[in-house]
Amino acid sequence: MFVLLMYGAMFAVPLWAIVVVVKLISVVVPGRRPDWARDLLRWSAGMAAAAAVIVYTIGLGLVQWDASEAESGAGSAPAVPCRSLPPGALDQLAGHEPSYFPLGFDCLLNGGRVVAADGPYTLLNVLAAAFALATVLSVLAVGVWTSTGRERR
Repeated sequence: MFVLLMYGAMFAVPLWAIVVVVKLISVVVPGRRPDWARDLLRWSAGMAAAAAVIVYTIGLGLVQWDASEAESGAGSAPAVPCRSLPPGALDQLAGHEPSYFPLGFDCLLNGGRVVAADGPYTLLNVLAAAFALATVLSVLAVGVWTSTGRERR
């Protein structure tokens, strides 16, 4: 199911980018309303939240894709993300463990040792967290803006 959601999120990325570019162009063009700054801040919070959801959904789909590939079919063992382990570690591979929060794919070795597999998971976790932080900071800024009464000017 996450793989299907990933495809939808990947379709949403260019649409999200187009909407952001159009909004930025509208900010540069003269003739804005007097309350444009607060509205832009609120809009930015919404777009950052949408970006966080899109990035995390893509990551969920990638984790499920890798887990599904490792569970069935010819050539499924070892799991694709675990194939880049050094030869000594690859010989000790006992299994794998997908992680949906935080995004990741771990390779389980004999003796209980766990090694993080290669993949874009770290980057996706950082991007999702950065967009989520931008959302929270933008919402807080809108709250401060509203509580100081700046919207009445």
